[in-house]
Amino acid sequence: MEQSNDLVRLIQIIYKWRKSLIAVTVIVAIAACIFTWFFMPNYYKSTVNFYPSNPIMTDRQVLFSQSSGEIEIEYFGSASDVDRILTIANTSGIVDYIINKYKLMEHYDYDSTKEMARYNTKKEFLSNYSTVETEYGAIEISVWDQDKQLAADMVTHIVETIDNHNKAMLLRDKKLVVETFKKQVADKEALVTKLTDSIAVMKKSGAPSEVLLVLDSKLEGAVEDLNNNKKILEQNQTSVNTDFSTVHITEEAYPAIRKDKPVRSLIVIGVTLGALFFMVILAVLTENYRKIKSKLKDA
Repeated sequence: MEQSNDLVRLIQIIYKWRKSLIAVTVIVAIAACIFTWFFMPNYYKSTVNFYPSNPIMTDRQVLFSQSSGEIEIEYFGSASDVDRILTIANTSGIVDYIINKYKLMEHYDYDSTKEMARYNTKKEFLSNYSTVETEYGAIEISVWDQDKQLAADMVTHIVETIDNHNKAMLLRDKKLVVETFKKQVADKEALVTKLTDSIAVMKKSGAPSEVLLVLDSKLEGAVEDLNNNKKILEQNQTSVNTDFSTVHITEEAYPAIRKDKPVRSLIVIGVTLGALFFMVILAVLTENYRKIKSKLKDA
């Protein structure tokens, strides 16, 4: 019963304040329309969707496998490959590089002589930059900008830069393997040379055939090891020099046809409802204050 009385009281207050509620709500709605239309610029969104490639695809074992069914591999990368690319995409190096390349401090109208200009530029760029993993395991990178062509150019170049950084990380380990096998080949060549010279000396000195057979056997084994190491070295060098991309783009960026934000209608509706709610609360508080003040006077 008390709740019913409260509801009736609320309706009475709203009815009493109806003119003020309507006036303020209409004024706020008109002001919101004017502000969103004249002071909120359009932003256009450009997006690139891609899958990371499987790094194993360029490994020596895959490139030089004897049959297609010898090694079973996935064409696209794993969750760890997705995480690595998302990490690269959000590094300060990538963000700062894009800010410098496209002169975003000027583009966003920040005074470069001001202390906070760099910070504000980065903050604004990050508010218009998104890197997410989709529900299908792909990576989606988006950029919003008032210039639709610039948005498309930036997101395309971001993906290219991420690809280059990711490729450099993968090649770094492969180059270490190449250097390791270069050293092994050099050691094996030195051993073969040493054994060859020893056999030549032994033959000149008339060494027993049993000793020569042992040395010949060692030389044969050393030559075989040398050839195997050379083969592996060549294969690893081929793997390093293979031109490859670490991303498979499924949707390229293009200049947007229509703006993506702001959604002015939702902003106007939200602000208007907020103003109405605020005025109702103000009316209730004012009426209750009057009621309490009246009781205090009567007491």
